[in-house]
Amino acid sequence: MIKMNVLVLTDMFPSKEEPTLGVFVYELSKAISCKNQVIVIHPQIWDTLRGKFCRKDNYYNHFNDIEVYRPRLFIPPKGDKLFLRAMAFFLIALPLVRKLRKQFYFDLIHVHMAGPAGFAAVLLGMIFSKPVIVTAHGSDIHSFPKHFFLKRLVIFTLKKATKVVAVSQSLKESISKMVSSQKELFVIRNGVNYEIFSPMDKTREMLNLPNDIKIILFIGSLLPIKGVDLLLHAFADINKKDHINLIIIGKGASEQKLKDLTKELHVETQVSFIGTRKHDEIPLWLNACDLLCLPSHNEGFPTVVVEAFACGRPVVATKVGGIPEAITNDTLGILVEPNNKEELTAALNKALEKEWDYQAISEYGKRFSWDTIAEEYFELYKNAVSKI
Repeated sequence: MIKMNVLVLTDMFPSKEEPTLGVFVYELSKAISCKNQVIVIHPQIWDTLRGKFCRKDNYYNHFNDIEVYRPRLFIPPKGDKLFLRAMAFFLIALPLVRKLRKQFYFDLIHVHMAGPAGFAAVLLGMIFSKPVIVTAHGSDIHSFPKHFFLKRLVIFTLKKATKVVAVSQSLKESISKMVSSQKELFVIRNGVNYEIFSPMDKTREMLNLPNDIKIILFIGSLLPIKGVDLLLHAFADINKKDHINLIIIGKGASEQKLKDLTKELHVETQVSFIGTRKHDEIPLWLNACDLLCLPSHNEGFPTVVVEAFACGRPVVATKVGGIPEAITNDTLGILVEPNNKEELTAALNKALEKEWDYQAISEYGKRFSWDTIAEEYFELYKNAVSKI
């Protein structure tokens, strides 16, 4: 097998300060690094609220076993921040890549998100005559094109990329509608580290959770697109509510509004907001719950769904994005229409009463291993490099 040097560009990558940011990018990079050398560029953003950069010693470090460069990135407080971020990403990456190239003669660039990082990647690909693989994850296709300049930047990136990967068939179809050219698109889904995400015993005792209740779990950003407000409304109407708790893992701009909503619905004693958790702690919570609920209004291919499967837990989720491509039958979970409280309430009631085959769900989850996903990218890399 030919070993290649892969330069990864991304706006999302874990750090000591944000250990859960872009964990899926880290997991894929780690799996790829088993057969290739990988270096990651992940900019640090100027903290406009505190008026300072992230720690200086973070410019070059290792996150576990991945070599990471974090050049400093300043974004003006006004204007189209994502569009400006794309420009700034390129300007800071160019001198860094020129310097890196002297010791790390990379064969290709793999970038996550068609914007902002994707724009910088395709320009770097042109300058250094290297193929560029763009992996689109969802918001770069569903949300970013709502902005006038950003839409054109995303379309430019998709057209100029050597290969474009979508994390779901649904996302691939959305990209096809955006890009008029007959570019060949690929579907490679996100994966799961089943060495970490697997069935465990006595996790409730480890987390100090009671054994005599049912637990519904939500994991994700607390933003309007995630539909947590709908989940709270549905939770307030479920049967036997006194014996059921809802645990919410995540942070976001909607957090205070959601906490206020629990009081309005009189469920504040049964809903726990526990903030973010380290990635290696998430399997404990998934094993401790009875089901995962993901009521999003839009998604790419959410990693948390296959992580729940790997732990043997069913999922109640909306029929959006790539979710139906994961929950393919009713032995794995229940799909509902988005923004439908009554249907979500009924699905939660049904899921809490059903006898699930946890072992069968866990076995299904193993098919999404990162090692399998990495093999698909290896083939794509070889094809892209051979055509340059």
